[in-house]
Order: sequence, then C-alpha cells, then structure tokens
Amino acid sequence: MGVFLRVLAAFFMVSWLPAPIQAEDKGETDREGGIIGTGIVGTITHLGSIHVNGQHILFDDQLPVADSVPMITAGELKPGHTVAVVVTQENGGWHAKHIRQILPLVGPVSSVRDGKISVLGTEVAFEQRADIQVGDWVAISGLWQGQSVRASHIEKLTSVGHQARLSGTYLGADPQAQTVIGASVVSGLEPQHLSPGDLVRVVGQPTRDGIMAERLEAGLFAGAVGVVQVQGYYSEPQPGGLYTVLGSGLIAYSDQPEMIDPNTLVIRCGDGSGLVNVGSIGAFAQLGC
Repeated sequence: MGVFLRVLAAFFMVSWLPAPIQAEDKGETDREGGIIGTGIVGTITHLGSIHVNGQHILFDDQLPVADSVPMITAGELKPGHTVAVVVTQENGGWHAKHIRQILPLVGPVSSVRDGKISVLGTEVAFEQRADIQVGDWVAISGLWQGQSVRASHIEKLTSVGHQARLSGTYLGADPQAQTVIGASVVSGLEPQHLSPGDLVRVVGQPTRDGIMAERLEAGLFAGAVGVVQVQGYYSEPQPGGLYTVLGSGLIAYSDQPEMIDPNTLVIRCGDGSGLVNVGSIGAFAQLGC
C-alpha cells in the first residue's frame, strides 16, 4: 500500500528551520543515512499546506501521534495541540519522522472558576469558552508559565479508562521535600537521576493534589536530536543561576537573574540539554531564534 504524504498542515508558533542543519559530529546520522533528527516543539496554529522559507514540511497522514489522548494519527491533529516533532531532510524538504503530543495535564477537573480550572493540583488558564464541570476528565494542551498552564486546547474526554498524565519541568523538591512539577505533587515512584531543568513525563493515577506515579520518563523526543527549537516561558532563575524554558528540558545559567523574564513568551534553540545563544555556534545562527 502506498504511503499517503501530505504537506504538513500544522504551522507552529515556533519558526521552522530555514535551512538544513549539518551535524557537527559526522557520526550523528540516522539509520537511513540522513542527518540526525531536528526537534521542533510548538503549538499548532492553523491547518493547511504551508511553505516556510522555501521548505516543505511533509508527514504521513497515518503516522501515529505518540502519547496522544485520545489516540490519534497525524491527520487528526488540530489547532491548539502542542506537539514535539522530529524532522529530517528528505528530497529537499522536511519530513516528520515522529510526532508526540505534549499534554502538560490529563486528569479530572477539581475546580472551575473565572476562566480557570484545576487539574492534578495545577491551575489552568484558558481564553476560549469551554463547557467543563468538576469531575470531567480533560486533556490539556498548552504551555507552562510559572506553576500554572496556559491552555491552547482543552479536550473533554468522554471515554473511560484514561490514566492521569503530567508533563513538565522538574526543578527539585518543594519546601516539604515533595517532588513537584508545576503545582502538582508527584507521589508513588521516587524520581531517580533527575536534575533541575529535566523534562519529566509521568503516568499514573490522580490524587487530590497531583499524581500517584506508575511510570516516569524523561525527555520530549523518541530518539536523539541534534538541534532543538522550542517556544515557552522562562522559569524563575534558581539560586545558582540555572533557568530553563519550561517544558523543554533545555537549561542555561545566568549571573544576571534579573534579566530573565518569566512572563514573556520566547523562542529559543538548544543542543543536547542546553540553551544556545543566537550566533554562538555557526549552525544555530540559521535558526532565526
């Protein structure tokens, strides 16, 4: 059966790469002989064929979207969904090799008031009107800002049997020595080998103020990526100067913490686990972020 490809109908709020990025390490190649994947994290703003800086973005309509709730394929993505995509260059254009839906929160609603809801102990702000009541299960797409989430899409779950999910930045224990992501307390499994700034994905059962973890995973992408472009809000700098774009897993350090504004939406690039300043490495200068 032929594989049906369509021009990627998802224009992300983050900028797509204007030119192929050559890997610094010639050993960093994928198994099909192309360059190591490039990671792009953002929010889908509209659907339709796009050309960006002369680049086509292609995907297989039937490509499964990992961690989607409910389970969907790439052809069912909607504006407002937040996703992490691994792309490679093929025949002169970008091709999505893997798509993961990024859901900061999946669980039951515990409170509803004034355009805000609470899910797994974390407050969610949303602008579009939503018919949501206490007890409803929802899947939240959006971006972390501080200890809350700014929702870009809320999916009301009508089927049963879903597990609670939490995806966000680990910044250490709270004053009560509890593991927290945002304002959600993670109990059950004890996180191992995590460092401040790591992106953590938790699956388990909802609790009054968080989630009872049954599975813990780190990172946004299914495999190695050479360059990552993300959109989000900065964390408050830690005492040692560490900060991150929340939800990215990319960190940096600043000796001027007052210059880090956690209220401004930013687009940043990174390599490995670190944020990279524009122009500091030749390839990153092409990213426009």
